[in-house]
Amino acid sequence: MDSNKFWELIDEARTIAGSWEEMYDPLVAKLSEYSDDEILRWGKIFNLYQDLSYKDRLWAAAYVINGGCSDDGFDYFRGWLTAQGKDVFMSALRDPDSLVEIEPEDGEGEFEEMLSVGAFAYFKKHNMDPDYDLYFGKLEALALPLEEITAIEAEITYAEKIDLDWSADESLLKEIVPKLCSFFEW
Repeated sequence: MDSNKFWELIDEARTIAGSWEEMYDPLVAKLSEYSDDEILRWGKIFNLYQDLSYKDRLWAAAYVINGGCSDDGFDYFRGWLTAQGKDVFMSALRDPDSLVEIEPEDGEGEFEEMLSVGAFAYFKKHNMDPDYDLYFGKLEALALPLEEITAIEAEITYAEKIDLDWSADESLLKEIVPKLCSFFEW
């Protein structure tokens, strides 16, 4: 499992399902066909992308799309963003305002279930009840090679001032994501 296969599986599941809203079950089913190591690597790659996308300007986009965005809501937003595929994900990091191009619906930018795909693929593979301690213990014990992490990081181009803190002044949203603010009549 590498980052290319990671994105391939997401695209394949979305295609099978016909939309991101219905892709959870096909993604869990496809991933559960892989070895334990590959499932865990998928989970590590997912977590790495989640960490690399924890950026204030992207949070501004989530805030506008969802009409507000808590800490947990931002996790769910990044799950939704990942479900849109690599092109949309990378474009959003280059320019969070680019999300207007996919014409999101008000409040649709959350996909909490995406955060549990790796765990439920593992549980499905072993035909077992959820045991999060077991799964997360195995996930924690696995380390991605530094060169793989570096290669994933190198693919990302961030927007200028990606970590601009706007949380104390919502009026900055119109400067940070003007297209989304206009689209949602913010």
